[in-house]
Amino acid sequence: MSARASGVGDAGFELLVKLTARLASTARLDEIVDAVLGEIVALGFGAVWLAVLDEPSGHLVTLKEQIDGKDTTHEMPRIFALDLRQPIGHGFQQRRMINIKDPGALAIIESPDDPVAEGTLALPRVIYEHIRGHPFACGPLLGSRGQAVGALGLSSYQGNQPIPDSLFQHGLLRAFMDHLGIAMERADQLARLERLHADLITAQGVIEHDARIKAVGELTAAVAHDLNNLSGIALLAISTGMRSPGDAFSVLPRIERANRAIGELVARLQRVARATGPTPIESANLSQIVDDVVVMVSPILREHSISLHVDFEPVAAARADPSMLHQIVLNLVLNAQDALATVSEDRRKLRIGVHRHDLGVRLSVEDDGPGIAPEVLAQLFQPFITTKQGKHIGLGLAAAHESLKHFGGTIEGRNRPEGGAVFEVTLGLAPPPAPAETLVKSVTTHRHGAILAVDDDEDIVWVIRAYLEPFGYEVASTTDPEEALSLATDRAFDLVLCDVGMPKRSGLDVCHTLREGGFPGKLVLMTGWDSEVLRQNPRAREADMILKKPLLGPDLLRAIDSLLVT
Repeated sequence: MSARASGVGDAGFELLVKLTARLASTARLDEIVDAVLGEIVALGFGAVWLAVLDEPSGHLVTLKEQIDGKDTTHEMPRIFALDLRQPIGHGFQQRRMINIKDPGALAIIESPDDPVAEGTLALPRVIYEHIRGHPFACGPLLGSRGQAVGALGLSSYQGNQPIPDSLFQHGLLRAFMDHLGIAMERADQLARLERLHADLITAQGVIEHDARIKAVGELTAAVAHDLNNLSGIALLAISTGMRSPGDAFSVLPRIERANRAIGELVARLQRVARATGPTPIESANLSQIVDDVVVMVSPILREHSISLHVDFEPVAAARADPSMLHQIVLNLVLNAQDALATVSEDRRKLRIGVHRHDLGVRLSVEDDGPGIAPEVLAQLFQPFITTKQGKHIGLGLAAAHESLKHFGGTIEGRNRPEGGAVFEVTLGLAPPPAPAETLVKSVTTHRHGAILAVDDDEDIVWVIRAYLEPFGYEVASTTDPEEALSLATDRAFDLVLCDVGMPKRSGLDVCHTLREGGFPGKLVLMTGWDSEVLRQNPRAREADMILKKPLLGPDLLRAIDSLLVT
């Protein structure tokens, strides 16, 4: 037996130190195996097998096998660690290496169901032939608590001699086995942590999405109330205008204002409902976000006799994802509403502030409710902590706390000395935006050009044609996407103005087909959906411009002028 195999010694100690450092510097199983396998081969073994234990199934999955310097990993079958007919099963049962010095004494298993006499060890023929009938040893690799984490198999020792039992009791091989078991345990734990972290991120995304949907649902009644009021104003104004030309002219501004307000209210709701894209936006207009939320929750607050005071200070853009910030602001306001519902109506006061701060910008939401209970206050941002009854599970504040950390922001909650609670969200400033190109320019020259308007609503294409033609544009229109493609092929249009949401064929598909067919003109998409979400669609980049419905005539004219007038 070599000196290196029989004991550690100074050289062996130095080798162990280096190996320990290598194992400590990596958590990858392949790197761990490579670090140790070569050292074991150097101890005189021509065949080394290393496997990891798959706990749910009890199978040993080969990480690497080497026989006579050749990588035979792909040839090694999967082994059941608890098959007590085989030496490996006894090794796992007894937590030690089983040393087979005379393989000829083993029974041979020809099929998986072959019985084996009690007290006799057996080996499947495929494995017996794989190790060439040489003496071998196999057993578990143990973790820090003595639990099996993998397996080691050794054969072809110094010219196929039987392996001395002493090698498994002390010396370098014993040390290598101990180090390898601990390293494999650590790698498995880190892999599990990574999977858990990925699952938590996925779960957080689901929670945030569900919370956003829930928030939109809570706001639906309030938004529907305001939409009905605004559309009622417009319809009554139209009825008034139908009495005479003079009355019609006088009510037009009111109809315009009502329809603008409808469009703004829908845009606010879309911003709250918007899902975060694959690359989060890191610039948010906090004042606009708070204003969006206030406009939508005001009917709910009035219904609950809650007095609202808003204090806005001009602030720069905050470093945060707008969708995330919408959700946080909405949750804080709805939490305050719930708290105020428990006190008398004369105390139901809610204050929302947006101010500059040394660190950037700050949002404050204060209420005159009962305050936060001391036992809740100490763990306010822990998951599943809530004072609410019913279906609330206490994830809103915890999710807000973790989401804000990603952007360097903070959220704090405390009780006010005069009663009630206050929550403060502090955010840094967003990086300055890149200079944007000016798409709309003033027009001083004569307008001309052929335009094709495509929308499945006949009234929309009629109004577009009626508005643009007096300015000098020649406008054709259709409500059929297939007819639009045919018209654009037969006639030389300078611009196609196409709605996105059409049955049978979307505006995105129309634009893509036109571009593929070599259409040289300008393409403009119109949408009543969230235009920011639409811009993230790769096919939308084939368009020269995206316009958000509802459209006012001057806005439509300026957009078209910017593309056609030189």
